[in-house]
Amino acid sequence: MKVKKFYDQNGQNTFRGIARSISSYLLVFLIPFLTVSWIWYATSVKSINEQVALTAKNQLIQLKYSLENNFLQLNYLTQKMTDDHQLSLNFLTHPYYSKEGKASLQTYKITNEFVEEVYLYYKEEPENFFSSIGKLSVEGFLEKVIPDNDMQQGQLIDQLEKAYPTLLTIEGASLARHHSRFFYIVPLQNDELTVYGAAIYEIKEASLAKMLDLTNSDGASTNYLINDEFQILASTNHNDLTVFLNDPQEMAQITTQDTFQFNQQKYLVQSIPNEELHISVVSVTNPSQALSLINRVQEHFILIFMCILFVGIIAVTLMGIRNYRPIRKIEHLVREFHKDMEMSVNSMDDVHNTLAAVLEEQQELHKEIQMQTPHAREQVLRKLMSGRLRSEQEVARLIEAVHIHFPADNYFVITIDTKTVASKYKAGESCFLIDYIEEISSQGYTAYATEILSTEVIALTVGFDHRYQQEEIVQEVAAKIAAAIGLLPAIGVGTIVNELTAINESYIEGLAALDYHVSNNQQIIYYLEISAEEQRSAIQYPDSQKLKLIQALNQGNSDIAIETVHWLIKDGLSKQRSQPVQKMYGYYLLNTVAQTGGELVGEEILLFAAEHADFTNLMQLGTVLQQLVQHICEKVRDRPQNQESELNETIFAYIKANFQSSQLSLESIAEEFKVSVSYISRFVKKESGKTFSKYIQELRLEKIKQELVETDLPIKEIIRDNGYYDVSNYTRKFRTIVGVTPGQYRKINQKR
Repeated sequence: MKVKKFYDQNGQNTFRGIARSISSYLLVFLIPFLTVSWIWYATSVKSINEQVALTAKNQLIQLKYSLENNFLQLNYLTQKMTDDHQLSLNFLTHPYYSKEGKASLQTYKITNEFVEEVYLYYKEEPENFFSSIGKLSVEGFLEKVIPDNDMQQGQLIDQLEKAYPTLLTIEGASLARHHSRFFYIVPLQNDELTVYGAAIYEIKEASLAKMLDLTNSDGASTNYLINDEFQILASTNHNDLTVFLNDPQEMAQITTQDTFQFNQQKYLVQSIPNEELHISVVSVTNPSQALSLINRVQEHFILIFMCILFVGIIAVTLMGIRNYRPIRKIEHLVREFHKDMEMSVNSMDDVHNTLAAVLEEQQELHKEIQMQTPHAREQVLRKLMSGRLRSEQEVARLIEAVHIHFPADNYFVITIDTKTVASKYKAGESCFLIDYIEEISSQGYTAYATEILSTEVIALTVGFDHRYQQEEIVQEVAAKIAAAIGLLPAIGVGTIVNELTAINESYIEGLAALDYHVSNNQQIIYYLEISAEEQRSAIQYPDSQKLKLIQALNQGNSDIAIETVHWLIKDGLSKQRSQPVQKMYGYYLLNTVAQTGGELVGEEILLFAAEHADFTNLMQLGTVLQQLVQHICEKVRDRPQNQESELNETIFAYIKANFQSSQLSLESIAEEFKVSVSYISRFVKKESGKTFSKYIQELRLEKIKQELVETDLPIKEIIRDNGYYDVSNYTRKFRTIVGVTPGQYRKINQKR
């Protein structure tokens, strides 16, 4: 009983599992199979119909070109006749030399199998035609060559005197006669292009019919040559359809349609007119006849598809049974992995899709993190420089997120003046200084760089351990910069701090050291050296703290600015003993804050300073300076946080408004915005990812392509209006980039 119960339970579970496995495989197999089969059938029917229409169209184009080619040969033949003195009127009317003229006409006639006879007409003798068999009067021509016509002699002469080739069709000719019913007339012109006669080519109807037959290679189409009156001039078949279309009204009606019905049969219609000769070539195709062979092939394909379906169902059933156990194991694994989610795993595809989605999501997330890490790192470093990060926990979390690792808790900032390397960028350097020092790693120290474009400074945050001294690190960094760009820019070095939250102070000191470089010709300036020089100076004005105060005001850092003011007041009280000297020292401090505040905020700071210029002692001045500094820093912080971004947007807007000017250059933009050339060069490379010249070239290229398609302006004018004077050189460059010439690009895209 236990064995039977075990067998029944496992058999039932196995049956459900196999049924589910087979069902999932059948579903996965049948849905795409039936969908693809239906799409294949619909697409093949559409493709075959399009192929039939395209074949008829191509045959029609071939026929048109064959006709035009024959007519062009006759034009060339006529041109040769004008240079043949044997065909001059004097020769043709001469009793003896007329034989040579007739022989020459006979030669011209046999050179083109399209021509039955050639007749020459001269205005000086308008009553006669000349041919290879002799002279023929106009009356005789109308009676013998084209009998049963309703054309008058005057009408014929008028057509002969036209200055361009024409095709003469005779409406009164009978279909039962075998004589030609149309003639090709080409004017005879001298070197001054004066028309003095005409060459009349009698076209062989048999040659024309043969040409129509040659272009009908599949035999499923009937080709017609018709005139402007929709009368059939020639055709490939004389069947019931031709009899039906011999009615001009019926022919006129079908040429306006893509399809029509005749004798319960659908026909496809294609037509191409020749406006100059007032004729059209028309192709009428029987799709059933054209598709007879294809239909048989299609039936074989359907039979093959049915066999594939049958074999596929059997194979899917066997695969479902075979793969049930692995699917069940994987299902358990997936359910365990997604134990908190509601999901259904019915096949290997479901499991695969789930696992693939997880892996793909992780891969995309990893790529996105890699792409965003440099930008995020730069933002974190800028926040550290600005003093906006005060929490040690927050700083630790952020630097870990952007993969910043320092070996110890000793930090300082190196500020590098990028204005001194502007000449390198003018020479077209593709890499900037920050590309060489973005991250510097050594056994005892690590440095990360961020570029402050608004001040044209690179701030290098350095963390180091006891194995290095500050001077050693600075010298190594300076050597690396000199080796990379071939010169050493001005470098300012701040003091060492023990917390990253205080790195802003070292940054401000580094900026102050750079400012001190203006009056001191050293390339590397340490902030501490400024203080040492002040102590050796007889004048007790602490320039180092003054520069630090100015940079704190520029950064809007009220804490460091107020701290520096307190230090300056305390230093003045301790070192400036007499009241008059303290007064002069106080004016020095007030002037420093007022001048910097006036540049940053405006005249209101100068007015405020003037109101408090009558202070009595340094302690009173300290209170005033504290209020003044607090007000300046608040105003600086109230500015748009991304003032640099506003300048960037303005520069980009200026470039996009003036990129068509040939005078646009790095120098002109730098002069417009009162910044250095290197700033513009680095800014464009950083924001667009391209060099300035490459960015301008792409803007101009898109504008040229747009004007080529949307306007009818001359190509030379379009290219010159977009900043290129050497049109031929730019045309070659355009073809190299786009693949076609500007003219070809306009032709291709204006047709769409």
